[in-house]
Amino acid sequence: MGSSTRLLTLLFLVTTTSVILLNGADSARILCVFPTASKSHVLGMQALMKNLAKRGHEITMVSAFPLSKPVQNYRDVNVPIEAAFGPLMANFMQGKDRNMLKVMPVIVAASLDYTNTTLNSPQFRKLVDEERFDLAVVGWFMNDYVAGIGQLFKCPTALYFSAGFSSMVNFFGNPAEVAAVPHMMLGNKNPMGFLDRVQNTLIYGVDVAITQYLRYKTKPYYDYNFPEEQGFLPYDEAKRQVSLVIFNSYFTQAVPRPYLPNVIEVGGLQIKPKPDPLPADIQAWLDGAEHGAIFLSFGSNLKSSNLRQDKFDAILAALSKLKQRIIWKWDTDVMPGKPANVMIGQWLPQDDILAHKNLVLFVTHCGLGSVTESMYHGVPIVGIPMFGDQEHNAAQVLKEGWGEVVTFEDLTEETLSRAIRGVLGNEQYRQTVQKMADLYRDRPQTGLDLSTFWLEYVVRHKGAPHLHYQGADLNFLQRNLIDVFAAIGVVLYVVFKILGLMFRTVKRVVCGQKKPKQKRN
Repeated sequence: MGSSTRLLTLLFLVTTTSVILLNGADSARILCVFPTASKSHVLGMQALMKNLAKRGHEITMVSAFPLSKPVQNYRDVNVPIEAAFGPLMANFMQGKDRNMLKVMPVIVAASLDYTNTTLNSPQFRKLVDEERFDLAVVGWFMNDYVAGIGQLFKCPTALYFSAGFSSMVNFFGNPAEVAAVPHMMLGNKNPMGFLDRVQNTLIYGVDVAITQYLRYKTKPYYDYNFPEEQGFLPYDEAKRQVSLVIFNSYFTQAVPRPYLPNVIEVGGLQIKPKPDPLPADIQAWLDGAEHGAIFLSFGSNLKSSNLRQDKFDAILAALSKLKQRIIWKWDTDVMPGKPANVMIGQWLPQDDILAHKNLVLFVTHCGLGSVTESMYHGVPIVGIPMFGDQEHNAAQVLKEGWGEVVTFEDLTEETLSRAIRGVLGNEQYRQTVQKMADLYRDRPQTGLDLSTFWLEYVVRHKGAPHLHYQGADLNFLQRNLIDVFAAIGVVLYVVFKILGLMFRTVKRVVCGQKKPKQKRN
């Protein structure tokens, strides 16, 4: 009996060991590097890393935003980044120039600089010198050279972008399908008419130009941090070798588009299926909202205290006359003239607040994360877009019929009050967003589970080189078959020339030369 027990135990241990060896992703050491000054961009990746830590992986997270509470198997490496966007965001809140073509060089320079600061910080260099990892997950925001980080640790690289597909991040060869898929700046027009396709082509053309500009600005940073003479891959090759690309988007919120096997959409990654308990004061405030509650936030980058005085006064006047309770993300301890129905907080758990049953409206700047969370929880929107994609996100909400939009220029007490009353007084807005929430949630698995599976897949298969798309290795002429059509054209030209020469030769032989007519005297 003892021998049988030992034999069964041995078989169990062998089987278990075999499973672990086949899995290969068990207890993997995963490094995540997200060098950004925007906290909202990091939230999705933090959720994913915490889930991986829960599954037993050893996580090292390098960012400027450590977790407020420690998590088992999760180590924060805090590299503070100067709030490089602060002055720019303050200008937006004052209504100053918001032309993205003008401010993009500032954003690009800041993104490149604080990424460089992170990679050369003592905290990060210590990791490079002393540790090895099975996978590097990097956060992208106009800083392509993060694609080289995996080479420092001799491990595969996965890339995460907190928004959807863009030509600027398409260095892995995904088909753009300009003829059928509208650019996010055009809005979710599906299908597109002829003029839409013309406009879409022009927008993608601008995208290509911006991409080349980014390449020009970024390559020196890559060459400095990953010099070829030290054995690192060339800049473009390093980008093509990224094993997996994760977009925090989902097709029901945009339009369907083709994706390669190593590209996944995990929209709503930062949204918790089960909300966390709210702080006691916020819970009591929302629970006591007899007529419902309104949440107001301009996101993690824009500070409400920087609002131009007349705009701040307009918002305050409109809110003070409502019977609903307001909770406002405010970045200082005191709000001048705060009405009795307004509660303020410097950092509020937005996802958990939007999940509260008494939330009836979200007044927001319409950042993609905010719009996504509001839609997921079925909360209508009044949008006050400030810059970038926010205007297009707000326009899409308006088009889909689950919110109203007030531009910064038109923002007055009257226009804001009218928009709020319009949404709160019409049940159609909530019914529409509830239908969109049903579509968004209806998936075979959550974004968190999907991204977790594929990251573990990349670890199990040592970078999963079989997912690499061969089209990414082709140049522009090859990818668009221009060289093939040119060759076919040359061959056809030669063939027609030869056939023409043969035809003329046969004609002369068979028919002979016509004799010239004799002139009569």
